[in-house]
Amino acid sequence: MKFLPILDELFSSDSVLFLVIGLAASVVIGMKMKDTRKNLIAFILTFALYAVCEAVSNVHTNYLAEIILLIAGTVSIGGVIGFLLSLAVAVWRKRR
Repeated sequence: MKFLPILDELFSSDSVLFLVIGLAASVVIGMKMKDTRKNLIAFILTFALYAVCEAVSNVHTNYLAEIILLIAGTVSIGGVIGFLLSLAVAVWRKRR
């Protein structure tokens, strides 16, 4: 994966721990919100954060910036998944 270094690093190393941290935090935050609109906004913002981290990480400046972008991007991938799950649960709760 030449153009997606964060996703490539996620599948080739032990950075899954950061994904789990982002997933757990976003599920807890998403369940506390209980509002479909706020969950959707949080989902869009975390996806935008991931996209920015992915785009900026293609520019090689120094190693510290790349590590910070890797951690932030991996946590935001977990956030995207977590807010998507929270959004699905919020919609399911409304239908019941």
